[in-house]
Amino acid sequence: MSATATTPARARHHAAPSASRWTGTAHLVRLALRRDRVRLTVWISVLTAMMLYTPNALELAYPDEAQRRTRVQLLQTPAGIMMGGPMFGRNETDLGAMMANELMLTLIVATSILAILTVIRHTRAEEEGGTAELVLASPVGRYARTAAALLVVGAVNAVIAVTMTAAMAASGFAVADTAAMCIGVTAVATVFGAVAAVTAQLWRVARTASGAAMALLALAALIRGVGDVIDHSGSALSWFSPIAWAQQMRAFVDLRWWPLALLLVVTVLLIALAAVLEARRQYDDGILATSGERPGAKPIRSVIGLHLVLQRGSLIGWTVGLFLAGLAFGSMTKSLRDAAQTNELIARMLAAQGNDGIYTTMSQFLAAVAAAYVTTAVLRVYSDEQAGLGESVLAGAVSRWSWLVGAVVTAVLGGAVLMFFAGLGNGLGAGLTMGEPQTVVRLTLAGLSYVPALAVMAAVAALAVALRRTWIAWLAVTFVITALYLGALLRLPQWLIDLSPVGQTTVPTDVPVGALAVMVAVAALITLLAGSVYRRRDAA
Repeated sequence: MSATATTPARARHHAAPSASRWTGTAHLVRLALRRDRVRLTVWISVLTAMMLYTPNALELAYPDEAQRRTRVQLLQTPAGIMMGGPMFGRNETDLGAMMANELMLTLIVATSILAILTVIRHTRAEEEGGTAELVLASPVGRYARTAAALLVVGAVNAVIAVTMTAAMAASGFAVADTAAMCIGVTAVATVFGAVAAVTAQLWRVARTASGAAMALLALAALIRGVGDVIDHSGSALSWFSPIAWAQQMRAFVDLRWWPLALLLVVTVLLIALAAVLEARRQYDDGILATSGERPGAKPIRSVIGLHLVLQRGSLIGWTVGLFLAGLAFGSMTKSLRDAAQTNELIARMLAAQGNDGIYTTMSQFLAAVAAAYVTTAVLRVYSDEQAGLGESVLAGAVSRWSWLVGAVVTAVLGGAVLMFFAGLGNGLGAGLTMGEPQTVVRLTLAGLSYVPALAVMAAVAALAVALRRTWIAWLAVTFVITALYLGALLRLPQWLIDLSPVGQTTVPTDVPVGALAVMVAVAALITLLAGSVYRRRDAA
């Protein structure tokens, strides 16, 4: 009997189909929204609230036609054009046109910063911190993280456009013009979100990537401003800035939608460029080399030196920005004096304090901006601690005390540099327009007098780091800005306004030596307290 041997069928192993480059994008979008739900909610709420608050504030500040004409004359100055927007010669005293002129640049900058920070946070920062490795360990496509970040930015901008439009429409503004204004704002923000996606591929360090995107935002604002100064309704130079494209939609004046197409096209091109660059680089690498990857780089021999190197890029950017802001503020002095002939409020201020009252107000505004810088500089200690980067420093012969106090010292030094150049710009602007060369030196020294106030802000930020409560630092910055800009309008009690260190500094109107000495002492005490708490608590 013979048996027929049968060969069993060979098992076939089919290779799993390769995952798409976009696999996991939807999951990452949900994860990003969950992580940022509080942060994004706050941003959306604040921006929407501005659209509800500003119309009432403008009507209160400019109740009649004569005062609105005075405002138009002031905003037609080079400084007014730089800080506001183009003037089209029509409907200039209409409340809608005033809203667009007053708010568009501010909203564009704010939403663009949000877009840049969001994209960098969910792309390059995750690679730098190592958390992206956990994501990539699961089935996630190559482009999924960048795509998810851009989708989140697009969704947030869409929500902001809808809520801001609804807020303004509820106040009685024309829906079409309101929608054009708000969509233009968020479209520019989407462009800079795409810019951040590109810079995230170019540089390995998240702060460098975000700093480069912020610098491009500042450059776009500068180009738009200079272009509109050349021609108040927008020159050829203005069209090299995407910010101008949104403003050239001319909401509440002569509405046109076609500039929006330029923003959409540039966004698509930038996203495509980001995809090409991402395909050409390795994980945790950048297209461009960083300074740490250069073998010939000079060694850093001190804690202060390390902090200075870490803050160098942002300090340069902030310095340029504040110098230009000071120059713009100073150049408005003559226009403000001329406006006093028809504006009773300005006339009373000049009668009581002279030009020094104007200079003090401008210096305080610049110092409030510098307060945001020193806060950011000190809070970097906490963000580095959260990312695990601080361990490399503290593992050596560097104490936790010297690391935190060094950050405060460096931030104050940076603040001094900022206020020197802010005061110099303020003095140059005022001196040239008023024909008073001595004003340059006076306002430069006046700027330096705000360093004690900045030291207090840096110390508060250090205490926030020590307590692991960074919101304390930003609450302090918000209070300083609110007390300065809106204290009188909101009718805050005087004792509360007087708690602001920036508000307590009234140079050049007056030199409050006692108040400055108290600020130095308070800053030193808070810094010592923060260092003591930070030294005793566990690392993050």
